[in-house]
Amino acid sequence: MNKYTILKWEKLLLWLIPPILRKKTHVDWLNLLLTPIRTIYEETLYKMQHTGQVIYLEKVLNETFNPAKNYNPNFSTEQKRLNELIYIDESVKPTLQYVYLHKEYYEPNGTLMLPQLKIFKHEEYTNRNNKPVYLAHRKDYTTIAYANFRVFIPENLITSGVIVATPSGGESLQKTEAIKVATIEYQNLLNFYKLAGKSYESYSYSLDDLD
Repeated sequence: MNKYTILKWEKLLLWLIPPILRKKTHVDWLNLLLTPIRTIYEETLYKMQHTGQVIYLEKVLNETFNPAKNYNPNFSTEQKRLNELIYIDESVKPTLQYVYLHKEYYEPNGTLMLPQLKIFKHEEYTNRNNKPVYLAHRKDYTTIAYANFRVFIPENLITSGVIVATPSGGESLQKTEAIKVATIEYQNLLNFYKLAGKSYESYSYSLDDLD
């Protein structure tokens, strides 16, 4: 925090009181009246100094729910996981793979090109080593809403009750599935600081996942 934004409230209050009224009772009473203004000033200043950028969003989440850990914006994703920090990563979206007609595998000079996709027969699908190509339907990209980013929460914050979360499917927490966070303060912080129109999903992780 910059020096010019830090106010020494006790000294400022003492300067503003006329010398003849500088009594302990008056100072304590005025200091009590000044407390709400001080709180509003500090909260507003904190919000103004933090934006929707990833490093600020991670910093706010860790300072609120994970204060025992020292957040360093220069840490890599692996270092953040090793230090059990709340961190943000990109969302996982399906990649497009196009299927071409057989005649499109010919070069202009008539040479046949080798297909890039390996196609299996119907009876070969039962072999788990064979991974048939999945043809996505238009509904896969119109009815499914993919989040813009993911928030990863250390599992110890969930087990300790600092952040209350439940699995999306109502079963036990799965490492690869999004969780529903019931902590209102967590949702309010993300909704306040994230960029407008951006969506997110929450996931839990533990150090055992690194093994």
